[in-house]
Amino acid sequence: MMPEVLHRALARAVVSVVCALTLGGCGSKDTPPSPTSGGSSGDVQVSGGERLGWSQQAANASELSTFQYAIYIDGNRSVLAGASCGTIASAAGFDCSAPLPSLTAGSHTIEIAAFAVDGGVLESAKSAPLRVTLRALTLSSGLAIDPRVVTAEHVQLQLDLVAEGLSIPTDIAFLPDGSILVAERGGTVREVRDGELSAQPALDVSGDVWLPEGGLLAMAADPNVQSNGFVYVLTAAKGRRGELGFTLARYRNVGGRFGERAVLLDRIPASASGAGAALRIGPDGKIYVALDDAGNGRASGSLASYNGKVLRLNMDATTPDDRPGFSPIYSLDHPGPRALAWQPSTGDVWVLDSLGETSGRLTAVPPADAKQKDSAAPVQYALPEGTGAVSAAFYRGARMPVFSDNLFIAAEAGRHLIRLQFDSDRPERIVSTERLLQDKLGSIRLVAQGPDEALYLANDSALFRLAP
Repeated sequence: MMPEVLHRALARAVVSVVCALTLGGCGSKDTPPSPTSGGSSGDVQVSGGERLGWSQQAANASELSTFQYAIYIDGNRSVLAGASCGTIASAAGFDCSAPLPSLTAGSHTIEIAAFAVDGGVLESAKSAPLRVTLRALTLSSGLAIDPRVVTAEHVQLQLDLVAEGLSIPTDIAFLPDGSILVAERGGTVREVRDGELSAQPALDVSGDVWLPEGGLLAMAADPNVQSNGFVYVLTAAKGRRGELGFTLARYRNVGGRFGERAVLLDRIPASASGAGAALRIGPDGKIYVALDDAGNGRASGSLASYNGKVLRLNMDATTPDDRPGFSPIYSLDHPGPRALAWQPSTGDVWVLDSLGETSGRLTAVPPADAKQKDSAAPVQYALPEGTGAVSAAFYRGARMPVFSDNLFIAAEAGRHLIRLQFDSDRPERIVSTERLLQDKLGSIRLVAQGPDEALYLANDSALFRLAP
């Protein structure tokens, strides 16, 4: 067996293990012969997204379909999943391939064998060994991260580093020119362009925020940012009397920096023990802003206050004409909002609330034009204690169909990414929960879908991309 690295157009590098594995037909009682081997080609560097490839000899495609393959990783045998072969043979045999199984970072020895089942397992001898080294994702801090992420369905994804040098990211916005804006709790917005983090902030409001209770909490780009340059920023700062309050402001891109500040909402009380809020532009083109209850448990249910509510506003912060009673209040009872995410299949906005330091709750709020009976109770789910959820996003892309309509939640305290799947017949019902990236990145502070239909994640200091 002679391993080599093949490069195919529009594909990742493919680790090719070329084997001549000859098996008798299903009726044969003979042990399959050993594969012919040309010896090992040495160490092959892999990143985790490659495929194993080999040439399989068989009398015809029908006989080929009876073969299965075993893989030995560091001497441990398992059935090789996802193997597929072509239907036309070359002189070397039929071209076959399979995804490289999940590996830990470091060096490994891989051997494969063909087998058939005929009242027992008839397996060929193992091929000559292939030595592969899975490159770890190494941060400047020296932390080495296994870049492989495997879902419950055995879908393999790759974690890539986008940028380092961030300081407590709180939100992210993608611009049409391909650049990424990352908001930092301390009051700065940093630009990432072509994998490089800007030395100077695109926006600096650090003089206006108050830490640690306040800060730059949320950010959203205008749907027409390419033409108008608008970005909306939600902060919590101390007022003249020392009270913590929310401010929603709009900034315009001027020469690569954001200026021309226009205050849209101001002096709305915030919780002195740690302000919580969320900001998004909805599918209807309206601003949705959620503000905590300012430490007053009764405020969430009172129509006399914006605290503990989700507000729906025009882009200039006026109240939309379709709101009952011309009130911008869209949803009540949100004492500690952290995220807003729209479910693709229903149009519902799911509100993530923090309840205490590590517990949380999800609430589904119907679209603005949905007709609901007054007696209908809101759909709510409690998150596991210890989650510490701070960000959420629904996946609505086609790049990773296994994630279609799934809700992802960044668990800061839990140090993982939560994946929630919903019932296709009853989309308000959660049917499964999966934890991804447990303890790989530390505290995960935000999650979002990018325009390339990959997931973007951030920990305390770095931005990552998760995709096939």
